[in-house]
Amino acid sequence: MDSTSPSFCLGCPDNILGENVCLRISPNLPDTQDIAIYEAVPVSDSPDSSFVAQETLVPGITSTIDRLPSQSADTIRPSLSTEVPSLSSGPGGIQSDCLASINRSFQAEGFSKEARNLLSASWRKGTQKDYSAKFKKYCSWCSTREINPHNATLNQVADFLAYLFESGLQYRTIAGYRSMLSNVLPQVDNTAVGQHPYITRLVKGVLNSRPPTTKLLPEWDLQLVLTLLQKEPFEPIENIDLKLLTFKTVFLISITTFRRCSDLQSLRVNHSFMRIQQKGITFIRCGLAKQDRQSHRNSKIVVPAFTDNKKLDPVTCLLKYIERTKKFRSSLDKDQQGKLFLSTCEPHKPVTSQTISKWIVQMIKLAYPDSSLENIKAHSTRAIGPSWALYKGASINSILEAADWSSESTFGKFYLRDLSVDVLDNL
Repeated sequence: MDSTSPSFCLGCPDNILGENVCLRISPNLPDTQDIAIYEAVPVSDSPDSSFVAQETLVPGITSTIDRLPSQSADTIRPSLSTEVPSLSSGPGGIQSDCLASINRSFQAEGFSKEARNLLSASWRKGTQKDYSAKFKKYCSWCSTREINPHNATLNQVADFLAYLFESGLQYRTIAGYRSMLSNVLPQVDNTAVGQHPYITRLVKGVLNSRPPTTKLLPEWDLQLVLTLLQKEPFEPIENIDLKLLTFKTVFLISITTFRRCSDLQSLRVNHSFMRIQQKGITFIRCGLAKQDRQSHRNSKIVVPAFTDNKKLDPVTCLLKYIERTKKFRSSLDKDQQGKLFLSTCEPHKPVTSQTISKWIVQMIKLAYPDSSLENIKAHSTRAIGPSWALYKGASINSILEAADWSSESTFGKFYLRDLSVDVLDNL
């Protein structure tokens, strides 16, 4: 592809990546001239080729059954004290008790306060929050059966997991509960309870009885949303309402960077974290991403420039959004001023990743005013964007690098969507 050709680049500008992935959105009607065979990915904005996705679910194939959360390197399995702490009412008390239980176990093993703090920090805040929610449900189950939640037997753990299965929970969710129990309960036969042969076999039974499902078709029509973004009330951008400007900016950044909502929430507008270039805007992510590990960290997130059609240019939207929210930042705390995305309501404080997720879902649903579109998740942009890129000629290596995936199997197993040939021919 000619370097001067305008495109919706998903790679990093100016030698940040070896090659760029481009999501090219043609402003014209379908034309084979506009379809590049290399790293350009045309996505027409023509309403004539609208495609309403239907959902098809098929059983997913798990290559390694035993690769469950409780067996990850992050799991620490100390023997816990038999002391039964009091459970506070309310989510805050439950969370403190869950983490305090683990901390007490470290103390019983003789670790100093400083060491215990670092051991506790091995779980990221998201994991701690997830464990706390699961622990609360587990304690509730134990309470109705008069079971000591900190000293449950192997049989009782099996009964709890069976209860979760009968409640309709999926395999991966139940595996998450198993991981939590491994960190909270005492070991059985010098083995974390979640890795005990009986529990491992039980979870395999969950897998066989309710195998994970994979969505083959896109959950919604990307082109339908892009068409909407070029009309009123989303244009002209100078007159757009702040809320709609926020929706448009978040959606375009999400669909072109392939990143999670938590990644978008971490973006900052400070000069040391943001650099504006001709080909786009490069951000340095604050903190660790979900997939970051000791051996891997990708802190750069690139928002590509798209000069073919300013109405779909994420950089144009982003700069306009920063300009519109500048007056709100001066009244915020110094740390809050640098956060990119702010609430659309007063006092316009920085938002959470959950709020960003809701914005993306709301944006998608606006394209379906007469449809009861259900079960749409913001995370679907992380699947649909790369799927369009792949089917329109982008190399798998470039997609993996842009989305920060470690292997091709991750994309193929969890994110790849099947786009019909008829639809592709109209783009």
